[in-house]
Amino acid sequence: GKIDRQTPILNSKIHEMNINPYWTAPVSIVRKDIIPLMRKNAQYLVENKIRVFDGQTEIDPISIDWNTEEAVNYRFRQDPSKINAMGSVKINFPNPHAVYQHDTPQQSLFSKLLRFESSGCVRVANVRDMMVWLARETPGWDRRTIERTIESGERIDIDLVAPVPVYFTYISAWSTGPGVVQFRDDI
Repeated sequence: GKIDRQTPILNSKIHEMNINPYWTAPVSIVRKDIIPLMRKNAQYLVENKIRVFDGQTEIDPISIDWNTEEAVNYRFRQDPSKINAMGSVKINFPNPHAVYQHDTPQQSLFSKLLRFESSGCVRVANVRDMMVWLARETPGWDRRTIERTIESGERIDIDLVAPVPVYFTYISAWSTGPGVVQFRDDI
């Protein structure tokens, strides 16, 4: 994550994948990103296929006073699409931080040496390989079915038959053999 929006240290078990997920912006992103972007470009939400809800009722973004923090009272949901912030999949595991792993439409981020770009969640390189591996014991979810489902654009949840442990840790130094220590900058 970014320095001011760090990925937490945790351990859990991956129990579900959402194919072609909706993305619901957390209040922190509404406050730090969406409000300032709407002040600059009133079409930002439309251009990014983000809809605004008051409970279950969709509202017109024009009705929000973007010069205040009023927007934090609403739910912002991005529809499944090629530009969805989570790409083709959201990978869920219980945790008190509301973080998850996901695909990304910004594949170029994986070629950067320093990748502190997220708001706490974790983008996964080669996510479709990981999806196949996670679903390996879940009947009916081989690579072909996963690929077809992604291409269909249909929103589908897959409950994994065998939850998979996941550990987030932060390491800036480690040994790679007798007398050899690797060091990395601590952001």
